[in-house]
Amino acid sequence: MSARLPIYLLVGLTLATPATAAETAPGTAAGDTRERRFIEITPNDQVPTIRAITPIDGSNVFFLNHRGQVGVAKFSPGLSQIGWEFYSEVKLNALPSLALGPGYSVLSASPYELTQGFDTDRDVELDFFQALVREWTDRDKGVVITAGPVADPHGRVLFALSPHALKAGDPPKARLMAWVPATGSLIPVTESELLIDGFALRRDGLLATRLAMPDYTDGFFLSLTELPPPVPDKPAEAPSPMPFTLPSLIIPAEITKRDRPDQPVFFDEEGRSKLLLVCPVSHHLIEVVPEKVDGLWQGAILLRALSPKPIYTAAAVESGLLLGGGDEGFVPLQDDPSVHRITRLDLAADGIALAFSQPVDRYEAVKPENYSVKAIALGGGEKTLAIQPVVESDGRHLVLRCELPGPGSVLRVVCQNLPSEKGGKLLHASAFYTLHSR
Repeated sequence: MSARLPIYLLVGLTLATPATAAETAPGTAAGDTRERRFIEITPNDQVPTIRAITPIDGSNVFFLNHRGQVGVAKFSPGLSQIGWEFYSEVKLNALPSLALGPGYSVLSASPYELTQGFDTDRDVELDFFQALVREWTDRDKGVVITAGPVADPHGRVLFALSPHALKAGDPPKARLMAWVPATGSLIPVTESELLIDGFALRRDGLLATRLAMPDYTDGFFLSLTELPPPVPDKPAEAPSPMPFTLPSLIIPAEITKRDRPDQPVFFDEEGRSKLLLVCPVSHHLIEVVPEKVDGLWQGAILLRALSPKPIYTAAAVESGLLLGGGDEGFVPLQDDPSVHRITRLDLAADGIALAFSQPVDRYEAVKPENYSVKAIALGGGEKTLAIQPVVESDGRHLVLRCELPGPGSVLRVVCQNLPSEKGGKLLHASAFYTLHSR
C-alpha cells in the first residue's frame, strides 16, 4: 500500500467548477435553506477504509470510508496506487454508494436524503452541500432510501425506496426512483414486492438488483430487469407499463457460506458482461454471468476468488479491471490464473459445458463418479442427472453430457474430485445455473 500523499501530488486530478444550485436542483424555492457548510474534523486514518468506490476517470476514483467521509485516490495503469487524500472532511450518514455528479460533484444518500457535495473554490475539498431530494411519498410513515445513488446514462440519479404505496389503497411496493435534474422531478422506474438493498446499472439499461428476503435462508435473490430509456420529450414521465422487478437468479447460500452477497457491480471480461458481488464476512467474491434466453434472464453463479481480507465494495475502473476496497485500503481484484477454479458454466446442446482456469487431471475428469449434478426445482424437489463427461483436447473445457431439466430449476454441479493436471485443488467444487428457458 502506498503511503498517503499530499493532495497536490495526485497528478492529473483537476476538478472543474461545479454547477450552481440553480443549475443542479431546478425548482428549488427561493429562500430554501437546504445548503449547509461542512463540519471540519481531524482524520487519523493512515490507510483509508473503503466502503464505496466510484470512478472519476481512468486513473482517479472517489471513495467513501467507514466514517462517511469522501476521499479521492489516484492510480497508475494496472491499478498501482499512487496516493490518496480526503475530498471531504464531513461525516455523512451515507449508504455505501457514491455517484459522480456534474462538475466533479459527489452524490451520496442517507436513509432520508439524496445529497450533492461541491468543491466550490477548486481546492480539492468539498465545501458546499445541498439536499437534492428529501421528500417522497410516505416519508413521514417511515419510507426510507435503502440503496443508491447510481447515475444512469441519461443524466438521472437512481435510488431505491422501501415499500410504500403511490396511491391510497394500493399495495405497498419497493421502487427504484429516478431524480431528473432537468425538471427536479422524482419518478419511479421499476417496482418490486421485495425490498431493494443494492443494485447496479449497465450502460445499456440492464438493472441488477439485490432483493431482500430474510425468511429465505437457502439463498439470495438477484433480479435482472431491462429499464427503458426516458422518452426524450417527456423526461419526467414514468415508464408505461412499469417494469416489475422479479427474482431472476438465486445465489445459493452454499457458495457464499451463508454470507449475504452485496454491492453488485457490472464488468466486462473475455467478451462477456458479468457481475461481481462481495461477501465481507466469508471473504467470497461471487461472479454472476447473466444470459438472456427467450426473453428471460438466467445465468451461472461461480466463486471467483477468496479474498485474504474482507472486501466491502468493488468497482470497474478500467476496461476489464476491478478495484476492491476494505478496511486496509484498495485491493486490485484481477482474476488470478494460478488459482484452479471453474471459470464458466454454460448450457450446451448435449448437456452442461464447463471451463476451468487450468487444465484438469484428465484421468479423473472422465470418471462420472467424480461429479454430482442435480436439478433443484424452484417450486421444490430435486432430481439427480445422469452424466457422461467428455474432456476436450486443451484440458480446460469439458462437457457433462446429460438430459437437461425443464425450465424453472437451479442446476447444481459439483466436481468433488477434479484436481488440475498439476494436482491443484479446485477453489470451490460447486457451480450453479438458474435455468428459466433453453
